Amino acid sequence: MATRLTYSLGLLAAIIEGLAPGAVPGGLLPLVIVVLGIAYAVINIDANSPQAFLTTALVIFVAGEANVLTNIHVVGAYLDAIVDQVTIMYLAGGVGILGIRAWNLVSRGSL
Repeated sequence: MATRLTYSLGLLAAIIEGLAPGAVPGGLLPLVIVVLGIAYAVINIDANSPQAFLTTALVIFVAGEANVLTNIHVVGAYLDAIVDQVTIMYLAGGVGILGIRAWNLVSRGSL
């Protein structure tokens, strides 16, 4: 339940920030996206085998940076802005995974 809620709130925040950048004053929405991305990764992903999540993050990152959705007339720029925000959420989650793995290595004395 917490995983679905965190992911849904992150996607909702990404959609709002993608469609109306700066709609929430003070730049809080990008911070919320990052925090929710980290929380989603920490709750949902196994730190010992995060390959599926990191592969998804890489694919979304490449799609966002390629700007392929801007070729769709009328709505393409909006879709690309939303994908850029979702990329931020997934990359923040990837940082969360790497942090957990590093913590596990340090706590075991393997580093």
